Amino acid sequence: MITQSQAPALLKFPFVNLYNDVDDILASLCQKTLNISTGPPYHKILYAFRIARNDFRGAASILYERLQRLQTTSSKIHDPEDKSLMQSYLMLINTLASVQSDQAWILAEQRVDENATAWGIGKAKGILKRRVVTLEDLRKEYQAELDRVSAIENGQFAFTGGDEMDVL
Repeated sequence: MITQSQAPALLKFPFVNLYNDVDDILASLCQKTLNISTGPPYHKILYAFRIARNDFRGAASILYERLQRLQTTSSKIHDPEDKSLMQSYLMLINTLASVQSDQAWILAEQRVDENATAWGIGKAKGILKRRVVTLEDLRKEYQAELDRVSAIENGQFAFTGGDEMDVL
C-alpha cells in the first residue's frame, strides 16, 4: 500500500489483532531504508501509525531514530537554510511532551558511527548499548543544534580539531 501511495488508507485500517505485526513490518522497513530523505517515508508512516493508536512513546522512539539517521546521512544538515533537522527535534519534543512527565523518556540505541571508527562497522553493531533519552535531554540537544546553526549563520567556525569554538 505504501508503494502505491496508499499510506492514508493503511493508517485507517483497524488492524485489531494485527497491530504488532504491522508495527514490526513498518519498523523493519524503517531499518532497511538506506537514505531516509529520498526513500519512502517509512519513519513518518510508522510515526503516524503509532500516534493513531496512542503509542506516543513508540512514536517518539521512531522519531529519534529518524533524527539520528538525519544527523548521520543527510548532507543538508550543514546548510543552515535546511530546517528538516529542526523540525524533527520539534516533532520529537512535542510528542514526548504529550505524555505524563514521569513517562517522558525513550530507550534509544547509540548511533553506529559513534563506535564505527574504533571498532569497524560490523563490530559496532554488536556492541551497541541502549540509553535513556529524556525530554530534558532532547531539549538540550535541540538548543545545542540551534546554537550550532546560529554560529554558522554568524560566521563563527571552529578552527581546532576539538569541540571548542575559536572565534576571530
